[in-house]
Amino acid sequence: MQDKTTVARLLEESKKGNPNSASELWNVVYQEVKQMAAGKLSKERQTANLQATMLVNEAYLKLLPKGQEQLNFDNRAHFFGSISRVMEQYLIDYARARGRLKRGGNRKRVPLIIAEGELKDLTTVNSEALEDMLDALNKLANVMPRATEVVRLRYISGLTIKQTSEALEVSERTIVDDWEYARAYLLREISMREHNDR
Repeated sequence: MQDKTTVARLLEESKKGNPNSASELWNVVYQEVKQMAAGKLSKERQTANLQATMLVNEAYLKLLPKGQEQLNFDNRAHFFGSISRVMEQYLIDYARARGRLKRGGNRKRVPLIIAEGELKDLTTVNSEALEDMLDALNKLANVMPRATEVVRLRYISGLTIKQTSEALEVSERTIVDDWEYARAYLLREISMREHNDR
């Protein structure tokens, strides 16, 4: 993970209008963002025509559109959270573009493999269930916004407890507590939805 003070300084300089800060910041965090993208793609089926570089480029284009030289993020957590959400939305749009219906149809089951120890009672999530997962995440955001960010950074971006703690600027113990709460909440929500669909 990059030096937090460097990232914070560049974010602040960019907010103040320094035209070079945004591209300098991107150069500083590029490898970390690429690791986030690789973490997201590790949960996709291997035959998908997606590469980490595509997700990184998508995040860059969304956060810094052509002609814009200024980033406007409050802090490191806001910055990396936004990157995570852009990547997540890109993957959702990509899945939708492949013509998947939410329910029914003659779709193939495509598992998203979950990292060792993460949401351990849910060993796979079907791509078809992705919208259910996002609905459950949105409900969680109304109850515990920080826990939702923990899920996005841990489960979706593949960050470790330590990396998530640094990104959100809270203790590792807080991340563990939020993660356990969020995991239980999401498991309950998804189980209820599956039961109701039967």
